[in-house]
Amino acid sequence: MYHSIVHEDDIQLLFSIPNLKIFWCCRCHLVAKDKSTAHEHHHALVQYQKGTHLALKKRMQRAKERFHPKTTFKPIICADHAVGVLRYICCEDGQKNKRRDADGLSCKPHTHYLRSVFDMSMIHHRNGRKEGGCGYWRQEIQWNIWRKLNDKWLDENVSGDDEYALHHQETCHCENGKIGKEKRAAANKKRKEFYQTEKGKTIKEYYADKAKKKHELIRQLKMIKTNCNDAELTKETIAKLMTLI
Repeated sequence: MYHSIVHEDDIQLLFSIPNLKIFWCCRCHLVAKDKSTAHEHHHALVQYQKGTHLALKKRMQRAKERFHPKTTFKPIICADHAVGVLRYICCEDGQKNKRRDADGLSCKPHTHYLRSVFDMSMIHHRNGRKEGGCGYWRQEIQWNIWRKLNDKWLDENVSGDDEYALHHQETCHCENGKIGKEKRAAANKKRKEFYQTEKGKTIKEYYADKAKKKHELIRQLKMIKTNCNDAELTKETIAKLMTLI
């Protein structure tokens, strides 16, 4: 199984892949301050009924075709990981707030829309563990899957103290498994320590200066255009054109 994150150019291609079962899915985009939208893409939990994703990519290579660079298929590590993807699709908000993204857009959570899920009552706003929020619905999805699994599957694939667990807590590499948490903590520590070195500080300053120049150029180009409003998408269009220079 995979968590597919598909660029808008590949959405039609996704639905034409043979032997690919699409479970829950949604359209997603970034809504800017002025209500304009950008970064259209599609999320889904998918599974190949026959063949593999690598085989599909090889067939596409032979036909001189390829996915958009921003289209990714992330392998599902365990059933707990799949539950997280399903919960994510059910939530109206996507990624967490950031100050600014690579295109210079003010980053708000991506808005999920046109969602197709098992039960439309599961659609919710980001709201912690309150009833009707992310934590609540994650537990509901997990419990509904757990109660339909047979004892043999649970004995082979589940261990740990978590109630209604769907993986081996001590050995799983997903974000909720012990090894996965340790690897993430180690990677964060390594990254933090690197940016405290002279080389890390130099790289950080380089990208900060590059972003500053980019935003200043965007501002100047917008000023050239008469009657130009402050649309966030104007900045994104300029940023895309700058990559072609």
